Parts: sequence; structure tokens; C-alpha cells
Amino acid sequence: MVWARTKLLIWDYIFEPVKEIKISYVGRNPERFYPKINELIRTVFNVPDAYIQEKDYTWEKAKGAERFDILWEVTKILDMFSYINIEIDLRGTSTEGEGRLFVRIRPRLITEYPQDTIWQQNIIYEMFRRFWHRMFYQHRRMEFLAMGKELVINFERAIKSFAETLKTA
Repeated sequence: MVWARTKLLIWDYIFEPVKEIKISYVGRNPERFYPKINELIRTVFNVPDAYIQEKDYTWEKAKGAERFDILWEVTKILDMFSYINIEIDLRGTSTEGEGRLFVRIRPRLITEYPQDTIWQQNIIYEMFRRFWHRMFYQHRRMEFLAMGKELVINFERAIKSFAETLKTA
């Protein structure tokens, strides 16, 4: 992650042209997904707690019914210029132990190049940066995309596996 005031951003969705993955669940105890997804974020993506933000947390309880809406943003730093940003949105309702759940996963690979100094805004620097990016770094970014796909697929499988254990339990 580059800490600069002005930067060039290159965004790639992990699953092009799909921008998000959607998982729906109807069954018993959908509220149990919250702690499980919280645990899976840490184990599957292997990121420290400082890089996981719970951006939105709403949990409403009323006579035998619950409604919840949680949004996480996970940042997995890969190197000095690139990181994977994953938004995980969990929404659900439960009435007396039965309910429905909706999970949306939006993964992206983001590369940032600083453009703060006069040298970094120079046309010669930009030509060198583009040459370096095309010749050397683009291959590395493709490796990052493949790694991001593998991580997100493992996360998706773990959620589906947990859903199956809840249905059979």
C-alpha cells in the first residue's frame, strides 16, 4: 500500500467480468454465520486484525426475530505496490431459529503508484514506470490475481461447507 497524496490506481476485479460472488442460505440458525465468517476471514486470508475492518454492524432483536447486517473490509497487502481488497457483506433474518442469509463477496486487486514528487510526475519517469510495469511487474500482478482467486474460492467453499453442516445438524 502506497501512502501518497496523489497516486495512480489500477483496479482489477479478481473474477473478471464478475464483480461479486453471492451466496444465499435458507435454514436453521443463520445467525451462526457471523462468528464463523469472522473466524474464516482471519484463517483463510491470513491477515492481522489491523487489516480487517467491520465497517457496518447492525443487529436488531425483537420478539423471537432477529435481523442483522454486517460489512467487513479486508485488506491483504501483497507487496509495496499491490494489495487485495475484499468486501464481505452479510445480511440475514431469523425467526425462532429459522431464517435466511445472504453473503456477498467483492474481491479486487489494487495496484498503486505514487505521483507526489515532481520526478514522479515527469514524463520520463512515467515512461520508465510503464516499461517496468509491462516488462516485469505485470507478470507479478497476474500471480497476485491467481492467488486472490484461490483465496476467495477457499473462503467461498468454507462458507458453503459451514452451511451444509448447519442444514444437516
